[in-house]
Amino acid sequence: MNNTLIIFPSWEERSTLGFQKDIEAYPNLNKVFLFRFEKSAHTNETDKSIFEIEKICLSKSIISEKLSIPNTEVEKWRTLEAFAQNLDINTNICIDITTMPRSIIWTLFFFFKQKFQQITVLYHKPNEYSKEWLSKDPDVPQLLFKHSGIIEFDKPTTFFVLAGFDEDRVIQLVNYYEPQNLIIGECNPQKPFEYGVINPEKIDINQYNDEWGYDVIEEKITNILKTSNLIIASLGPKTGAISVYQCFMNHPEIALAYVPCKEFNIDYSKGIGDTLVKEIKFTSMPIL
Repeated sequence: MNNTLIIFPSWEERSTLGFQKDIEAYPNLNKVFLFRFEKSAHTNETDKSIFEIEKICLSKSIISEKLSIPNTEVEKWRTLEAFAQNLDINTNICIDITTMPRSIIWTLFFFFKQKFQQITVLYHKPNEYSKEWLSKDPDVPQLLFKHSGIIEFDKPTTFFVLAGFDEDRVIQLVNYYEPQNLIIGECNPQKPFEYGVINPEKIDINQYNDEWGYDVIEEKITNILKTSNLIIASLGPKTGAISVYQCFMNHPEIALAYVPCKEFNIDYSKGIGDTLVKEIKFTSMPIL
């Protein structure tokens, strides 16, 4: 049996620290795939993280293989499709989503749900995030390829955003789509934002609990779809992105949106905190 880990290293400390925790928790790993964009943020620092992970793999007799992913949407999709097709169906898959972009997470899930019955998802919290800024200059929002939903023209459109610590990214989404209704799922209610919108509906979602917020998100989506079209975005912890895709598999009529950013703080986070693990079973969910 092949025991495979997929990781998307970045310049953050928790990339290498998290990988060390991964191989301690899963000592039978025999292959690691290291993903990266062809054009990535903080290239030199990310290269150092990848080099450190490769050294650890060599010392543990674990095979490591790098995969360079194009930044363009269609080529990104084709690259990940080919990657998934080449995996043995009997492979045990672990995905470390800690610093993996949401578009990569969701695209992998699209292909994996057609091939595997179950995968393991790992997420490492940091000790702390930067108190200054996390990202700047959000790019044009995008709908995930083949996940643009089904629009009923006689219904209004609701935008449901799982917000994080970057208010500007939420504002960029709202200004771009101009939805009739806006719902903000807040992961940090102690530091509320206004998002430039008058009286949006706000709900608290604990994306760090055992279900990674899935139950609350699923209930909200089910109610929204009774009267409205729905676009949903996950901008908070990556755990929320997993729960959003689980909901998408139940409701393929919703659209998945994300906002690439052009600049990230090199001090985005510090250290490593708790590790969260979730087993995702695809056989119990509808296949598109």
